[in-house]
Amino acid sequence: MSTTGLGRKRMHWTLAIVVLATAAGAVAEVRVQDIARLQGQRTNKLMGYGLVVGLNGTGDGGKNEHTMRALMAIHRKFHQPVLSADELKNANNVALVVVEATIPEFGAREGQTIDVAVSAFSAKSIKGGRLLTTPLQFTAFDENDPATQQILGFAGGWVDLPDLSVLTRGIIRGGCTLEADFFYNFILDGYVTLVLDEEHAGFQWAQLVARAINHELINPTEIRAQARKAKEAGRVVVAPSVADALGPKNIRVRIPPYELAKPAGFISRVLQTHVFMTPKQPARVCINRTTGHVSFTGAVTISPTILQLPGLGTLAVGSAPAKSRGGAAQGGGGVEFQELLNTLSKLQLQPAQMVETIEHLHRTGTLHAQLIYME
Repeated sequence: MSTTGLGRKRMHWTLAIVVLATAAGAVAEVRVQDIARLQGQRTNKLMGYGLVVGLNGTGDGGKNEHTMRALMAIHRKFHQPVLSADELKNANNVALVVVEATIPEFGAREGQTIDVAVSAFSAKSIKGGRLLTTPLQFTAFDENDPATQQILGFAGGWVDLPDLSVLTRGIIRGGCTLEADFFYNFILDGYVTLVLDEEHAGFQWAQLVARAINHELINPTEIRAQARKAKEAGRVVVAPSVADALGPKNIRVRIPPYELAKPAGFISRVLQTHVFMTPKQPARVCINRTTGHVSFTGAVTISPTILQLPGLGTLAVGSAPAKSRGGAAQGGGGVEFQELLNTLSKLQLQPAQMVETIEHLHRTGTLHAQLIYME
């Protein structure tokens, strides 16, 4: 890579270049559970409105009508009715809050306690406050659907502020006691379905995961038994696969009949299966517009080209195409993206200049990679 007129003007900005690569000869062990989840494996949200009391004058009880109505309702429920809202005009030690709890991705049982998040509406601070007992329901509450109106947990307790720079959001460790069981169904008609995460979704990954599971979990005894029965019946049997890739994200896994009564062990072995081959990473260049950082994966290359860098001069990337006697180009040698980044970083370009150079190469078709932006 040659330069002309470079180095005349020294820049005082540098750009962080991140190279995502593994050491030569290193083989990463990738398990199915590292790149996929079970269909049905998900979290659920519970929510409710409550009151935090015991504040040191930082509440909104004396000025927020919603808070005052909620406080009046509690007084009425416990046979201490408030006759006029004026009676609560000085209740600045109370704050109306929204309370949220997350059911774990594998479900939960009645009586189990989970954390709750508490967020104030208009109070200045909920520091030092205590959440009164608050019923929680599914976030998808529907007045016409009785199933969503069930009280599924009760939350309460002292509010802890993990970030003292934010006084209106807190957490109560183990603050919600569940009033119902949450069971998630992972098995449908004798199958479980694996869902690849977005970073690994693709036909290559799906096929390699299915192949690894088949290699690891096909039962030779079962195959021999089926072959014997087929031979006695005068038929030819093809060994059934355990796992089949249904698309770029989903792999369906058949649970053997003898495992259906207690499928947990088989599902565990599926998730622990090592993917012994991994597809080549696609060529991608990622630009973070906020920090100016550039990262890339895969074999990113650049065709021979000439760059004119304002204020710095001319940069020749790769070898120029040779000319034949007839004047036709004979081709030239491109360079790896890493080599270009090394050269540009030595010139101490400002982050904006570096990004503009990469974008220019992409627009002209010289950069052979996907260009992705992150914030």
